[in-house]
Amino acid sequence: MGYTGRYGSVHLLRLNLQNNTVTAILHNLIGWQISELDKKWSFKPKGGRTPDITNSQAEGWQIKATSNKHIKGNKVSSNEGRYIAVKYSRENFSIRIDEVLMGELKRDDWDRPEGTQWAILKREAEARLRRIYP
Repeated sequence: MGYTGRYGSVHLLRLNLQNNTVTAILHNLIGWQISELDKKWSFKPKGGRTPDITNSQAEGWQIKATSNKHIKGNKVSSNEGRYIAVKYSRENFSIRIDEVLMGELKRDDWDRPEGTQWAILKREAEARLRRIYP
């Protein structure tokens, strides 16, 4: 990931971006890549109440990316539906995909700790997801 422009070029990871920024970029790259590989899926980059990728039959998938062991959602969302969860790590100037999981999740699959904006996927719910990589 990088930038090349009028005043030179820089690798984005050289900027020491915060993990949440890298996670947001990776999230959108994954959604965009799926929509490019399979044209039946449309990527919705703005998020919100709609799934991240949808098809013409109103089916959709939420994408969650994380750089640590916890898959996180938003505390105020229902967090129900079909999910693609991507765990990654940073190595020097590259992003390594460590694990990709897919499956259906329900509202009670998430812990909602007080004092945070997060909903954190419970271990037993994560264990029910299907590992598709590696």
